[in-house]
Amino acid sequence: MVTKSRSKLVPWLAWGLLSYLIALGLLTASDVLKNQEYLQKDYYFRSSAFYEQLEQHFNLFRNVHVIYNHWEDKTDAEKIGQARMEQWTRHFETMKNIEVEQRKAEVQDQIGKLQKQLANEVQKAKEKREHVANSAEEAGGEPPKAQRQDPQSPPDFEEQAEIDRIRKEIALLQHTENNISSNAEREKNNRIEKEIKNYLDFHNKQYAAVKHSLSARKGFFQYYVKDLETGEIYANRDWDPSPGEKQEAFYAIRLPQTTLEGGALQSINRSFQQYRLEGTFLFPKEPRGFSQMIADHAYFNTLRERLIYELYLLGVTVAAVAALIFYLRRNRLGIEFVQQNYTATIHRIPLELRLLLIYGLSMFALSYGSSAALFRLPVTPGHFAQWTLLALLIGCLGLLLGDAVQLLRNPQALREQWSAGFCRKLQSYVRAKLVDRHILTKAVLIFVMTVLFGVFLFDVIDRTSFHYVDNRFSFSEGYVLFYTFVVIPYLFRRILTFSRILTGAEAIASGRFDHTVEEKGRGNLARLAHLLNNIKQSIKTSVERETKSERLKSELITNVSHDLKTPLTSIMNYVDLLKRQDLPPETVASYVEVLDRKTQRLKVLIDDLFEASKMASGSVELAVENVNVADLLQQALAEFSDKIEASSLTFRVRVDNPKVTAPLDGRKTWRVFENLISNALKYAMPNTRIHLALTEEADKVVFTISNVAAYELNFNVDEIFERFKRGDPSRNTEGSGLGLAIAKSIVELQGGQLRIDIDGDYFKVRVEFAREAKAAAS
Repeated sequence: MVTKSRSKLVPWLAWGLLSYLIALGLLTASDVLKNQEYLQKDYYFRSSAFYEQLEQHFNLFRNVHVIYNHWEDKTDAEKIGQARMEQWTRHFETMKNIEVEQRKAEVQDQIGKLQKQLANEVQKAKEKREHVANSAEEAGGEPPKAQRQDPQSPPDFEEQAEIDRIRKEIALLQHTENNISSNAEREKNNRIEKEIKNYLDFHNKQYAAVKHSLSARKGFFQYYVKDLETGEIYANRDWDPSPGEKQEAFYAIRLPQTTLEGGALQSINRSFQQYRLEGTFLFPKEPRGFSQMIADHAYFNTLRERLIYELYLLGVTVAAVAALIFYLRRNRLGIEFVQQNYTATIHRIPLELRLLLIYGLSMFALSYGSSAALFRLPVTPGHFAQWTLLALLIGCLGLLLGDAVQLLRNPQALREQWSAGFCRKLQSYVRAKLVDRHILTKAVLIFVMTVLFGVFLFDVIDRTSFHYVDNRFSFSEGYVLFYTFVVIPYLFRRILTFSRILTGAEAIASGRFDHTVEEKGRGNLARLAHLLNNIKQSIKTSVERETKSERLKSELITNVSHDLKTPLTSIMNYVDLLKRQDLPPETVASYVEVLDRKTQRLKVLIDDLFEASKMASGSVELAVENVNVADLLQQALAEFSDKIEASSLTFRVRVDNPKVTAPLDGRKTWRVFENLISNALKYAMPNTRIHLALTEEADKVVFTISNVAAYELNFNVDEIFERFKRGDPSRNTEGSGLGLAIAKSIVELQGGQLRIDIDGDYFKVRVEFAREAKAAAS
């Protein structure tokens, strides 16, 4: 009994082992094919990892000995350079002249007003004396002694005091005007000194960093390079490496050369030619300290050894599979034996689905086998799980393929399976479910006519033009076979596609915008389905946009009414209070102060509303010029210095380049910074930090401001840009609700972008200004 059980178990064990061996072979072959380049000897020296390390070392050498050559020996003037110094001088001289003109114009305006006031005071004094003299004469008496004076005589004491005061103010302003140029010159010199200090600090730190990094690599990176123009030697060793040293080194190369392989090597070689350099880079075989090159090279060699072992394993696996197949065939334990217990189960699956399963399992086995990582350390149970899963896939695929072979050997069984297959059921389904039966009638008619025409045509050709021996091939029969297995399936697919499109069109026409027409295949019908979906989506989007527009319009009216009514109500109430007759002066003064504050608040709201309307209509004039964006940001921060100090917030400002410029309207861009900083001050959580950053990218200048909100950010990001829309639902904070809308309009009018990112309660605004002018001034 035990012997019989063992005899039944042996075939299953043999087939299971065969599946495991085939899976192992597939995994091994896949891993070798994926990593076949590592089998090449010294492949590391042609890899991107090596080129990356080599370029990194060259960049350090170039920075220290070419870009910052003799940096420590140079004077500050030599480090800056005459051209850069002249550029700074011209820039700050222009700024100085503009400021001097503006300040002198302001002083001249004030002097003119005081001179007019002085002339008025003198004239008033003269008219007063003439009036007193005339009044005395008309009375028939003499004027008092104090008033008996010539109209041209000097004014009295009080009048003279006022005139002297005005003259002193004029003299003081004239003195200020005379000192404007000298003060501006001192301010210009201070700015230049500050610019020089920032430049030198930055480049001194940069030089110190690259020099330290290059010096730290001396133990595993040696060089001996000569400047062909100056004859100067740049080296961290005492002599040029000899051929023997180069041969014994881990890697050595002499540059420049005529031809080189590898992108990094070509780039370095061109740099040597450009800078007129000649010399050797050498990496010792036994470095002092850690060398990434040595580590990467060892890793590549480890991969190569592993792949060689995998090749041996693949050969052993192929031999074992061949021996096991020979054993199964010799003992009559082939696929027929294994299928005896599974034929009934397999035949329950439709024939077409089995074909799809064969294709799907084949593709999945190949894909999974190529992505599995069986040969990675450390070995874990997951490795065996991958191996087992692939073996099961191969076993199932073997059963299906064996059944397909059996069906091909038995035509009667194949016909029975085809009759019970999915295609026949699909035909019945189409007849029962087709929406428009006239389509089926026309399709059948076209089918019959084309078949008959084809049979007739090819029968004539067969009889008149081509003559073969017995059992010759008939073109008419071939045409029928082609039509049956190619044209008919294609025709049914077209019919079903048209039926789906018709159903979808009816659904869309009835207002069911959630219905999607299935887009299958290619051709005009698929394109029609795609267009119907686009039309549906456009209608749906239009309806949603209209609904949203109506909602936002209602909210806009409500918000405008609320924001304008609040200060207006306060003004009306305090005016009523001021009408009382028995109010003490201090109370009247406090009421007037409140009225002034509310009036200013109302003015800000109306001004912002007008500006937002102008932005929306596009009727804005832009004075675009090349402005310093960093200076604009600093000016905006300076305007809020009092509020920042009075708040509990901490501002963190990072400006990568204090001289970053862009073609912008300076006044409008300053308004963007002002609105964003004001928004952060109003809505940031107390005792938190606000981060501001001004950075440069390839073709744009980027400004970001971020903070933690003091309330829950549960609104739609797109709607926060709407006019009078605030993130604070209670609307208790000061502001018009137009700040972000105005800022976004200004940025977009200048060819930039403004967007908001929200992560929980973290609120971040990103503004991008184009480096090249994209917006034309109106």
